[in-house]
Amino acid sequence: MKTCLITRLGAFGDMMHCAHLPELIKKHYGVDKLDFETSIRGADILLNNPFIDNVKIIDVDGVGNDELISRWADAKDNYDLHFNLMHTIELEYCTLENDQRYYRNDEYRRERFGKMNYYDVMTEACNLPESYFGTRGQLYYSHDSHWEAKEWIDSIKVKYDADWVVLVSLSGSSLHKRFHQVDSICKKILEKYPKAFIILTGGKEFLPEVTPNPRIMSKVDKWNFRTVSLMSKYFDFVISPETGIVCVSHSWDTPTLQLLTAASWDNHIKYAKNAYWVQSEIYCSPCHKSPQRYYGCPTKEKFPACVFFNEDKIMAKVEEAYECKPQVA
Repeated sequence: MKTCLITRLGAFGDMMHCAHLPELIKKHYGVDKLDFETSIRGADILLNNPFIDNVKIIDVDGVGNDELISRWADAKDNYDLHFNLMHTIELEYCTLENDQRYYRNDEYRRERFGKMNYYDVMTEACNLPESYFGTRGQLYYSHDSHWEAKEWIDSIKVKYDADWVVLVSLSGSSLHKRFHQVDSICKKILEKYPKAFIILTGGKEFLPEVTPNPRIMSKVDKWNFRTVSLMSKYFDFVISPETGIVCVSHSWDTPTLQLLTAASWDNHIKYAKNAYWVQSEIYCSPCHKSPQRYYGCPTKEKFPACVFFNEDKIMAKVEEAYECKPQVA
């Protein structure tokens, strides 16, 4: 029996970009038993994946680097194949503030890091052939879970007489993944489309303020990531900065508008259908950086300047998506 271990610790988006690998590895390498070693966040992405035989959860806060290195050394003796995907994107296709490439010019980074889709990065890291490029990951849920999600969205449409239900993600895990102008954009959407209904979600660390409105409902800190991920399949439209949820909504082919700051179209959107995007107009976007202290980043109102998008361009994409929505008789 041929065995394989995949190791990947990362944020939701990182894990989404490798969720397709178990199926490809089993198919290409003839693997019979595949284990996936990950964190709690990774387990949320991988739950119910039929191509994974065992998810091994690592307590990232309770395990030191020496122990991890020892475990991975042992994996060579316990598995026929071991793909250690740690920092595959974070260090190879993004730059940290302790990396000299962080301080090179923007064109240098765009040329080297901006032309490869992150799904393909992970596919290549497992030495899989280019014929698999374009394969995307997905999440798995029970039939009942899908039914309940769709029923909930349908009930919102009935209760609020809504013809367009929009999911808006407010923020991710970093300051440059913050939808800074969400309040203004939500107002403009509801002014232009009074029968729209908006539901808010997102990480609570960097939340912008949104003016209360009877046609806006907040699920921030109420829906967990896995719940939001499933619900995103049944929304009419999703707007989000560069967060894990946008990777999931793209995987469902839900009409989705992504606000790009650090990443490029190739990195995040290349294979998505029903995709809309706006790249930040600041000169340094896309920068392919993973800043913590934002050394050298231009700022505006104490935030990275990249989060201030052209609202007219955002609304143009919103209008385009609305015009393309299915017409209900």
